[in-house]
Amino acid sequence: MKGSIARRLALMFALAAIVITSTSAVLLRCSLKQSLETQMHNELALRHSVLDPVLSKYGSPAMWAVMRDKLDGLTPADQRVRYWVLSDDPVYHYGGAMPDGVDRSRHADGFAIMEIPGQHCPMTLLSKTIPAQGSRPQLRFIVGLDSTPFMATLGNFTKTLILTSALGIALAVLLGYWVSRFGLEPVRRLSNQANSLPPGDSKQRLETEALPAELQELAVSFNGALARQEAAWCQLEGFNANVAHELRTPLTNLIGQTQVALVHERDANELQDLLQSNLEELERMGNIVNDMLFLAGAESGQRATELSDVSLYEEASKTVEYLEPALLDKQLNVVIQGDMRVRIDRRLFHRSLANLLHNAARYAAPASTITVSLVGDGLQAEVSVSNAGEPIDSAHLEHLFERFYRADAARARSDAHHGLGLSIVRAVASMHGGRVFARSEQGLNTFGFSLTSDTLR
Repeated sequence: MKGSIARRLALMFALAAIVITSTSAVLLRCSLKQSLETQMHNELALRHSVLDPVLSKYGSPAMWAVMRDKLDGLTPADQRVRYWVLSDDPVYHYGGAMPDGVDRSRHADGFAIMEIPGQHCPMTLLSKTIPAQGSRPQLRFIVGLDSTPFMATLGNFTKTLILTSALGIALAVLLGYWVSRFGLEPVRRLSNQANSLPPGDSKQRLETEALPAELQELAVSFNGALARQEAAWCQLEGFNANVAHELRTPLTNLIGQTQVALVHERDANELQDLLQSNLEELERMGNIVNDMLFLAGAESGQRATELSDVSLYEEASKTVEYLEPALLDKQLNVVIQGDMRVRIDRRLFHRSLANLLHNAARYAAPASTITVSLVGDGLQAEVSVSNAGEPIDSAHLEHLFERFYRADAARARSDAHHGLGLSIVRAVASMHGGRVFARSEQGLNTFGFSLTSDTLR
């Protein structure tokens, strides 16, 4: 949802204020209404408690006339309180007919509500039965109390409550907006600081010390993103320089050889040798370009799709057999240990293992043994190639799978190899959901990659 965060927070404050105020107002009104009803009931009960004993004692018609006078005297002029006496004997009737026309002489004792024609508010009644006394029959004594004053109090309270609630909600909105604006001031300062970072200076970072704790994590994350961007930029610059260097060498050779050939006349054999040399340089350039395209696809998240169920031992044996001539040149022996069934892309597996074997053959001690180890635990399979050779400094191990990375202590530059072999191994491992690793210990240098459980069977 677009819009100002301060407005959104103010709206949430308003909604919270509406819910809280409305709930409180309803509860207060219900409480007052209940209190007013209780007050009316108490007043009716009080009048009954005073008059019921008197009615019980007046048992003759002569005494009943006195009772009529008492009830007349107790009835206020505004008719706020009214009395009715109902009986089977008309002599003992008092108060006339009920205003609502309902025969209440047969109703049960207790409180009731009676609508009065022409009045907005009803009358609350309390009925009780007076037992017969002497010649007087059983009486039905009803006291009525007009609820108009009570309802007027409730209505005035409701109006005041509505007005107060509306003002409280409006104040909550204004204060909420102000609090939101004030509370978001550090965010605005952080935004201004981010916008003021000078372009071209990749080492600039946001100041985090003066920020609130809630924003420090965001600023630290942003600084982390800047650091990763700086590292990626430096890596890209180095990568571009390496690519330029790797392509410049064969291009320089092609141009130089061609220029020399054009200076003097050459016979067919010399021209054929020149074309063969140029072809080798072109093939090297083509390999660099193809490897770079392959790495770009792997780093974009491409996964191995042509999976098949194979034996790692059988596939490793095929790769070793293919590279046997190159291995025999250095009198190297290859031993394959272990086996397991996996679902892999055969072509990619052969390519990565061949790169590991080429790497081992270049730096292995002459007439030594190269060991291909195939191990797994059901959740992960590891393919590693170990060779005896000069130890590799630990500072270089974690970088050896980067593009064009070479360290003097671990790698010697060669025109025959363009420094992408181990990067391709890492790409193949990533495409199979795995990782790469390198170790140099006890005179053995080990390079390998793993396959995670989603490609195991």
